[in-house]
Parts: sequence; structure tokens; C-alpha cells
Amino acid sequence: MSRKAASAHWTDEKPKRRQTRFLKRFIVSSDNHSFIGRLYDLGIVSMNFDSYDDLAKYPDCKYVVDTVSRVESLTRRVESLNLAGNMLWPEPFPDDFKKLPITRYEWLTVTADLFIIRYVSVIDCALLLINQVLEAGLADRNCTYSRLKRAGLPDAISSHLRAMLDAQQSIRDERNMRIHHGLERSFTDDDVTFKLASSFTDRGNGMTGFDYYGRPINLDISFREGLVWMQKDFVRHANALQDQLDALYDLLWPEFEDRFGPLVAVATHGLNAGARRSRP
Repeated sequence: MSRKAASAHWTDEKPKRRQTRFLKRFIVSSDNHSFIGRLYDLGIVSMNFDSYDDLAKYPDCKYVVDTVSRVESLTRRVESLNLAGNMLWPEPFPDDFKKLPITRYEWLTVTADLFIIRYVSVIDCALLLINQVLEAGLADRNCTYSRLKRAGLPDAISSHLRAMLDAQQSIRDERNMRIHHGLERSFTDDDVTFKLASSFTDRGNGMTGFDYYGRPINLDISFREGLVWMQKDFVRHANALQDQLDALYDLLWPEFEDRFGPLVAVATHGLNAGARRSRP
């Protein structure tokens, strides 16, 4: 994930061409899967009750509403990745950082923290949804992959979760380095100069001179270089996450229907019109 951190001394080494052309904006989709639509349709039953306690008297209603609550938490967390996207594709583009409380370097640092923390927590929210659908009964604080597996995960779901965890390992490693070890990623091919120039320019009277490669300092180019580098990360990881979640919903849907169907069959509240649906 990280780029090379350069020293403050000039070098005869030739830098790679700096990439400053923005990628097309990527919007993370959170709730397009039909399983989510199915749950939201069923969740309308909650409008017939004055309180959760009244609703919870009926096992089918409780199962649906509890599942809807978990899927809403998951989709909100996925949707929140677009907060990082807003920072990576700023519109309008900030033209005077002296009017902002952070420098250009800090802008990228905050954005990286925002994306990493929320991206990693998506799978935690997914584990809570799985716990609910499968009625595994784990307390939220104990809802981990290993504990779910011991509780009896279906093989297909277990394998898919393992693949999701493996795919995001690099992000988890960076989370640990940044949050727990105090290390920072680099955003450009010369972060030492970028950080200094950002501090002197955005909070002071500017900075002139040359960077590690002997190039005239250009803070705007460094900022755009950092944004583009992070845009590439964002698109790659967010796109993969959407595919992984869609596959997870495919696996969870029949598990949900297997449990919901028998509950509806014996329901006595008379509100189950349209609730029956064959497995996907």
C-alpha cells in the first residue's frame, strides 16, 4: 500500500512519471442486491406494532426485524466508504488551504484513516449479519470468524468469509501499523518534501527549493499525485468489496428463507400476506 519515503537529499535517481490525472469517480453501492430488497419489504411489518416488545412476541417478525437491523448497519457502513471518496474526489476542488483547518498532507492522512478504519469494519458488520441470519447466538463482542466457525458455519459461507479476510489482509496490516504502531503511509514519491512544503505553505508563507529528485517544489502536483495514488487503492478495494458482499448475500439468502419460512407457517398475527417466497 505504501510508497517509498524519500530522504531530504538530492539524488541522481530518475523518478517515475508522476500520475496526477484523476480517475473517474467511483461510488460504492451498498444495497442493490435483491436479498436486501427482500428484507426491506418484509421489514414493513414493524409498522403494525407500537413497540419492539410487542413485535418480539411473534418469532417471524422478530427474526425479520433483527435481520433488517443488521443489514442496515452493514449497508450504512459500506455507504460510509463514500465519505472517503468525497475526500479523494473533492468537488469543488479546494483552492486555498489557508482557509481550512488542515494542510494538504493532513487531508490525505485523514482520508487514509477514514477509509482504512471503515473498510476493515465492513467485514465485522458482515459477521454480525451472519450471526443473526444463522441464529448462532454470539454476543456482538464475541462475533468473530473463528467463533462463528466453531458455532457451525456452513462450509460455503465459511470459505467465502476466509477469502474476504485474506483479500483485505493488506488493509488490516496497514490499519495495525497506523493505528496501533503509529506508522504513516507515504502518499508521493517524496513525502518528506511534500509534508514540509504542505506545512510551510498551507500554514505559513510558502516554501521554495527542490525535492529529493532535484525538481522544483510543486505542492499542487504532490497533492494531486497523492490523491490519484489513493484513488487507485479506493477503486480496487471498494470494487472487490462489492463483489464479495454480493456473493455473501447469495449465500445468506437461502439460509434466511430456510429459517423464516417455518416461522411464517405457524405465525398467528395475520400479517404474513406476501411473506412467503420460494428460495432464490
